Amino acid sequence: MRARILIVDDDQVYLAGMKELLEDAGYDVFLAGSFEEGKHVLRDRAPHLLIVDVRLGAFNGLQLLSTGQVQIPAIVVTGFDDNVLRADANVFGASYLVKPISPSALLALIDRKLAVSESVESGGSDPLLLPDTSAELP
Repeated sequence: MRARILIVDDDQVYLAGMKELLEDAGYDVFLAGSFEEGKHVLRDRAPHLLIVDVRLGAFNGLQLLSTGQVQIPAIVVTGFDDNVLRADANVFGASYLVKPISPSALLALIDRKLAVSESVESGGSDPLLLPDTSAELP
């Protein structure tokens, strides 16, 4: 079964590029252009991984992680490096990346996040207790 990834961002050009990149890498990709749409896709499609922008209109992408409805591995992306947001993302076990993001580094991070998630589902360590290694990306 192919991993399902949800990308939530209000930039349609970014969404299209990410969709192409991730589908070419073998993932099933769902797109959401708003916080509300992302919330519905999270509930209805049960993705394995969430990639979410910080700024989603009146909402903060981190709010999707804090709803408590679904706990999945997440990567928070933003155009701004902010230590407070980075710390908030880390509380939810999410990696925090600043755009522009290297496609190869992103794909490697996705693979690691999904591998940790699969390990947990089969009785391994809880990913929320593992350190965020996204700062180690090139």
